[in-house]
Amino acid sequence: MKRMPYRELILIFRGTHQVLAAEKHLKRSNVPMRLIPVPRFLTSDCGLAIRVPLEEKDRTRQILSAARLLPVSVHISRADGEYDAASL
Repeated sequence: MKRMPYRELILIFRGTHQVLAAEKHLKRSNVPMRLIPVPRFLTSDCGLAIRVPLEEKDRTRQILSAARLLPVSVHISRADGEYDAASL
């Protein structure tokens, strides 16, 4: 049986302040997440992004919408290591 690759969301924000504020809200709500450097082929003014498991997409959207901290762009990882543009 072939194992499915782990899929995750990469959330990119306008700047460091927004990334850190989003991190605070997600951690407070116990969403599993991690601050990461922005992958080199995804550009950003800020060098940080947030990685969240794909199954947490809806909860992440609710939390960040309520905090008015929606990301500038969202990407979903693919099995080949690339990313597809997505919406939150």
